[in-house]
Amino acid sequence: MRIRLGLRSRILALTMPVVLLVSAALAGIVYLSLGQVLEASARDVARAEAVELRADLGVHGVGDLIATHAVIDGNRIVQVVDPRTGEVVAATGGAPTAPLARPTLEGEEVRLGEVDDLPGQPAGAWVVAATDGTSPEGEHYTLVVGVPTRVEATALGQSTEFAFIGAIGLIALLGSVTTFAVGQALRPVERMRDQVEGIASAGSPGPGPALEVPAGRDELTRLAETMNHLLARMQRADASRRAFVADAGHELRSPLATIRVLLDRLAEERPAAERATVSARASAEVDRLAVLVEDLLTLASADEHAMVLHRTEVDLDDVVLGETGALRARGMPVSVAIEPVRLDGDQARLGRVVRNLLENAERHMHTTVRVRLAHDGDDALLTVDNDGPPIEPADRERVFGRFVRLDDSRTRGTGGTGLGLAIVAEVVAAHDGRVEATESPEGWCRFAVRLPAGPPAG
Repeated sequence: MRIRLGLRSRILALTMPVVLLVSAALAGIVYLSLGQVLEASARDVARAEAVELRADLGVHGVGDLIATHAVIDGNRIVQVVDPRTGEVVAATGGAPTAPLARPTLEGEEVRLGEVDDLPGQPAGAWVVAATDGTSPEGEHYTLVVGVPTRVEATALGQSTEFAFIGAIGLIALLGSVTTFAVGQALRPVERMRDQVEGIASAGSPGPGPALEVPAGRDELTRLAETMNHLLARMQRADASRRAFVADAGHELRSPLATIRVLLDRLAEERPAAERATVSARASAEVDRLAVLVEDLLTLASADEHAMVLHRTEVDLDDVVLGETGALRARGMPVSVAIEPVRLDGDQARLGRVVRNLLENAERHMHTTVRVRLAHDGDDALLTVDNDGPPIEPADRERVFGRFVRLDDSRTRGTGGTGLGLAIVAEVVAAHDGRVEATESPEGWCRFAVRLPAGPPAG
């Protein structure tokens, strides 16, 4: 089973290795620098001691030279060497009998070098400084000073221990600061999570912004604003769904109740003519129910942004002629004026748009319906007019809503479901077009559909 760490733990897991690497790098740099500093210090001490011995030799001579340079705990070795014989003529206690070094010197030159372990001394390297000096009697001697590096090594080790302890404390401090900073940064996220849980428990967000938006313009602010937009869309979708379900249930209940009554009448003993009439009415109600269900499915697919368009080259003028011909076959007066228009679209759904507009015009006309199709720039413009009263400006957007009937009693009586114009709006939008309810120059009721079609051929 894979264990997934929390956000704070993941941030710490990412930052701590970086802190450790940086601390290790800094410790290495400090270690090397301190080692170089301590080594340079040992060489400076040896050089200074040699120069001082040379000056004292010229004043006190060899006999008093060693006595004037006391050595504590073996932290120095001083030798006076006769350059002619190479013998040590004077030395501090514990110094080797052989010279530490026999360099060739010129004038008051001070030569520096290093030697490894010395007999009778603790293990460790020594920095050796040598110079030439002259006694009051005019004798020349080589003055040799040895300074152990183990003192510097001990100091370096202690400094390393202190640095290691300090690094551990620094890492712990950085871990605590990082944890606190991450906690403070995530507090708005925690508040948003609590608010979302409250909304989920309530079932629906209330009006206005549902989440508190943090001050500033950082990522958390944008996250809260995005969440509020999402919740607002969910609220609108939920309200639309509830209204749609309520309206759909009401609309389905009416034909189902009628069909049930008619079926009960068919079950009774009645004359054949009456039974035929009842059967015809039941069949009409079934057809009405089928149309309503088909409309509901069409709108449901549009709600899910899943309206499938089988796009082909469509001669929209042929579609209009076909639908207006069906209306004329029912004996309805239709005036048609079209020009050839070809566009990319779904022929079946565009036919549904024309049919729904014609059926709507048929229900609301006084005497006639007029259809016009023409190019308007790069668009195809289809207008369907009827000589009935135009839609009031306040209702021209609402008329494309679902189950909207501006003349409820007459629409129900003529078989309208209240979904025809809503389907027109959804199909036209899927084709990147637009539809509007307006008024013709004569004051007739007009519906205008504009679809992208490109310029006319020729």
